[in-house]
Amino acid sequence: MGSVADLFTGEAKPGLYRLRSSASAESLQRQAEEQGWQFFHIDGAKVQDKRAFIRAVGKALDFPAYSAQNWDAFEESIRDLTWAPAEGYLVLFDEPDQFAAREPEQWAVARDILDDAIRFQRQQGKPLVVLFRRAGRSLPDVPWL
Repeated sequence: MGSVADLFTGEAKPGLYRLRSSASAESLQRQAEEQGWQFFHIDGAKVQDKRAFIRAVGKALDFPAYSAQNWDAFEESIRDLTWAPAEGYLVLFDEPDQFAAREPEQWAVARDILDDAIRFQRQQGKPLVVLFRRAGRSLPDVPWL
């Protein structure tokens, strides 16, 4: 198990992680920005379905309006982060359980798209990390950070 600092040094690889840290979103943002990373925070407390998920991520990452329509547009937007130049990207997603429990098939699609975006960004030389905090039981296969 590593720490958030390990993301910036490369000791922890880009990917999806569950976060044990109780650090505030502001503290995580400050750490990311000190390393030249962009930070994005998604409040999943009210995200209960695919549409709400796409909207919440789109709002947090300031995607174009069309990206809130479907998975294809969402995937295109999450892969194209050139509008936010940075050394890397850190996404904090609080409370993903509601969406995962209500629409497990759509949740699986969302995770696949996030995994693909992480791989794509890695090929571009830009680490992308998604941290799930207060994830409950929705991510038993995602490693802890």
